[in-house]
Amino acid sequence: APGWSPLRRLLLRLAVLGIATSWGPADFGSRCCGTLSAEALEVKAGASLTKDEAFALLKAAGGEKAWSAFEEDHSLLEFAFSDQATFPTPPGGLPSAGKVMSESPYVTVFDDFLTEKECDFLRSFARTRLSPALVVQSGDNWYDTQTQTRNNEQHWLTPQEEKSVPALRHLLKRMHRASRVPDEHAEALQIGRYNVSTKYEGHLDTDPPHRVARPMTLIVYLADVGSGGDTLFPVGRNDCTAVWHEDKESNQRTYGAATCCATPEKDAPETVRVSPKLGRAVLFFNHRPDGSVDQQSKHIGCPVVAGEKWIAQRWFRFEPYNRVSYGIGTPGFDARFDGVPPAPALQTDSSSEGFWKVSDIGPRVFLQRSFVDDIVHSHLLRLAEATLASSGTVDESWLDPEAVVADDTLRSLAERARQFARLPPHSEAPAVLRLRRLRRGFGGEHLHRDSPPPPSAPGAGGQAAQLASVLVYLRVPADGGHVAFPEALQSKSNPLACGRVGDDAQDDLAACCASEGMLKLRPSRGDAVLLYSHDVEGKLDERSSHVVCPVAAGESLVAEFSFIFPNFVLASGGAASKAAPASQPVVEFENVRREALQLFWVPPAGGEEAAMGELPAGPHSVRPFTSFAGHVFHVRDADGNLLQEVKVGAEPHQRVQVGGAEEL
Repeated sequence: APGWSPLRRLLLRLAVLGIATSWGPADFGSRCCGTLSAEALEVKAGASLTKDEAFALLKAAGGEKAWSAFEEDHSLLEFAFSDQATFPTPPGGLPSAGKVMSESPYVTVFDDFLTEKECDFLRSFARTRLSPALVVQSGDNWYDTQTQTRNNEQHWLTPQEEKSVPALRHLLKRMHRASRVPDEHAEALQIGRYNVSTKYEGHLDTDPPHRVARPMTLIVYLADVGSGGDTLFPVGRNDCTAVWHEDKESNQRTYGAATCCATPEKDAPETVRVSPKLGRAVLFFNHRPDGSVDQQSKHIGCPVVAGEKWIAQRWFRFEPYNRVSYGIGTPGFDARFDGVPPAPALQTDSSSEGFWKVSDIGPRVFLQRSFVDDIVHSHLLRLAEATLASSGTVDESWLDPEAVVADDTLRSLAERARQFARLPPHSEAPAVLRLRRLRRGFGGEHLHRDSPPPPSAPGAGGQAAQLASVLVYLRVPADGGHVAFPEALQSKSNPLACGRVGDDAQDDLAACCASEGMLKLRPSRGDAVLLYSHDVEGKLDERSSHVVCPVAAGESLVAEFSFIFPNFVLASGGAASKAAPASQPVVEFENVRREALQLFWVPPAGGEEAAMGELPAGPHSVRPFTSFAGHVFHVRDADGNLLQEVKVGAEPHQRVQVGGAEEL
């Protein structure tokens, strides 16, 4: 319209393009490119953006420092800000993908985990913001540069970017579905570049004594590499350590893993070597199920011989860390993958292959459609008919591990169930199979947990722990038979509506299952439900308690694979809860403002600040950190403005109020 300002015309065009924003014409000028903290910025599929519009979106998402990489061609931004619901899932992100390369260390490789366009976007998003990589060295220097050990470049994304850019949300959610780790239990995505001769010597990704406890790592290669750049787990080799080595044949001295990386012909049978390939992902476990560190997970980023190596790394944590959630009510929620799945007839997206994160915390529950094909389904039905009794409302039979292994179909299905649960093979925790039929008139199964509570006496030994169960549904009742989780975090019903665990006499299962707002699942024929009874750290998840609702019509037939550790002892009370050394002070940051603030750690040797996550809105919300005397933290508001600098003292326990008017 004549006389309209350029900003008002831009806002109108954004609306026409279908960009979802939380701001209107009156305040667009002040918020578009200044204080806006948007979490849902999406463009209709196929829409084109002008240069100004692309920059406005990037700035609104907090990524304006990456603009120079897109200034000449912003088509990747049009892709990145597309409607999240339009993004497909590549083959490597489907539940049937993944090849187990090793049992110890537990390593799984997924080809085509990211699309070429996703890889292109991540490289461009980080290219102009790379800085020298940091290494955990000591209590006095926490993270620092150390070029002999590691000499690549890296960039960390921010929580705002991870929340606001639809393409980032889509691929990060894929990473968490693949690992079965809750959304918030991770560090910010790190993007790294290795040029010729750059490398990362042998190291573990986890360091619990310094409060860096990472149960798993997911690395995705963002480009093909001319030569070199392997990720190497040097199990069975003794020539890969970070010291000087002398080659007896050539009399040459080389440092670290250079020779080891260049001689794959000398790899032992147990050595694991993964070559870079665009879109390929490698998931490996740094800890065992009991929380203890798996020393076999030590690995090397081999030197690049020709070309460039680009990677994206997601370091998962045992406890909430980055505080970026994609749950119900957030812009990242995607009904194709999140929440209770629709009836199969209503499922419209085949690219998801029917995989849902029903609940990623309190408890962790996942569902996969069509887990078994018709041949396996028929085999299980024949087995059930041969072993189950034919009277009563409840029939069940158990097959011990020897019987499972003796049957080729069951053995293969048990391994699939174990991989579905992301449990490393364990000779002491073989799969046990229970076949269970529930007929009409079955009154339900009272509130219970699949795994018993840990011993209460200090110093008591271990006991059987059922870390996870995979339930394969062979028949489903016409009415009833739901699995309900009254104590789940996302349940809105009265948690006492179904009684208490172990108190079967006082609960009314019919009334319990009729409760509104309760998390309930009613799988379909051939579906598999994965239920974790323990959290990522290995601790019993009390919210995993559940009931099986009465069967009103038809019958239910379920094949349940249980993975039971007979003498389970949680290492040191859990990796994440391991006490910090006495020399490390604990600093509690107390937010006195009514808005969330961001905390950043300042590297002693300079370089880019490291995001430490969000300090929730106050007043009086508190977040503790175990740090070191002399370390410096920056407190910033949602716009990135520096509010305060905090220097850690030597006192063992410190509490700092942040966000106030006065500097401390």
